[in-house]
Amino acid sequence: MQAMEHDRVSAEDFLEWVLSQAGRYELVDGYVIEMMAGAKQSHNVVVSNIVSSLGPQSKPGGCRTTSSDTAVQTLASTIRYPDIVVDCGPPDPDAMVAESPTLVVEVSSPGTSSVDTTDKLDEYREHPAVRLIMFVEPSSVLVKLYRRDSEGAWGSEKYDDLESAIDMPEIGASLAISEIYDTLTPRTRPRLHLIEEINGQKPR
Repeated sequence: MQAMEHDRVSAEDFLEWVLSQAGRYELVDGYVIEMMAGAKQSHNVVVSNIVSSLGPQSKPGGCRTTSSDTAVQTLASTIRYPDIVVDCGPPDPDAMVAESPTLVVEVSSPGTSSVDTTDKLDEYREHPAVRLIMFVEPSSVLVKLYRRDSEGAWGSEKYDDLESAIDMPEIGASLAISEIYDTLTPRTRPRLHLIEEINGQKPR
């Protein structure tokens, strides 16, 4: 990411300005940040696979699944553009930001992981409408999901097995891990196994 050198702007001014820009930008604490252009094919395939799976499932519940261009206002002067947003708020064709971004998804890219899992995670957790926050590693089988319970507490879940699935009743959907990586050949993470015996003896 690259910060642009100019004065701070309001969220309203940024949303009007960004409509006419060809590049990708976010607003962070009132400053316009230019996002890195381009992404690896694995990143784009993962985004497409998730949208293709969640879109039809969440639609009967009145949710809309979009990628890249749906703004989420996390703070008064901060506007983020997650890779995927499932917005379950009332439809509004003139809306500039997601009304009820129930699920936000960030797919890792070089140089973005640290920001995604620190600053953005904190911001998304503070958004009153966000119930699910998903981080996906496109080059290896790894999905981290943060889920807000009915009392507002956050829990975390990790998925690193292609045979597993993520149930998300919050949006009326279930997402198989194999669907996320469909047509890709991601690395699988090594698993630790308890060694019961070594040369016929149990380890101490």
